Amino acid sequence: MHQLRSGETAKVVCLIIVAAASGILLRNLFLCYKNRQCGKEDRPEGNCIFGRKKKVLIRPVSAIECRGFTKEELQEYDGIRKSDIYVSVKGVVYEVAPQLYGPGKSYHVYAGREISRCLAKSDVSSKEANKDWEHGFSKEEMAVLDWWANKFNSKYPVVGWFVPDKDFYTETHDTIPQSL
Repeated sequence: MHQLRSGETAKVVCLIIVAAASGILLRNLFLCYKNRQCGKEDRPEGNCIFGRKKKVLIRPVSAIECRGFTKEELQEYDGIRKSDIYVSVKGVVYEVAPQLYGPGKSYHVYAGREISRCLAKSDVSSKEANKDWEHGFSKEEMAVLDWWANKFNSKYPVVGWFVPDKDFYTETHDTIPQSL
């Protein structure tokens, strides 16, 4: 077997290092080109080498005007009739992510509805939607609802409040509040 002299060994090691560095550089350039994430305006969280994508906001919060929504008005915001998707939790209306609540997505059954009872009772069929959430819960269900309300409040922008009608209260119990 042929042995390399120390000068030849250094050249081979240098050649391997240059080849490895060139390979890494070419890979990173390819990823930058492929993802088109190399402009500073497109990479708020890091560099394009790792393919990080820009965060997509639903819309700037300052552009949201809060108002009251009746059941009928809220139903318009289901991602089909209107492109924005709203849900109400404990009377607070949130604009939610179309990736989860849009047509054909996991939680679309909740889109455009008051879903507090659904969340408290872990109802994924929406039969508990648009019903009174203030009465008829166990302590455990109310704790679950409070957890969900905190989750929505920390994750989604508030766009308004839910305005209940008489049916909202009569479908869950016989007593209608005097304020209606």
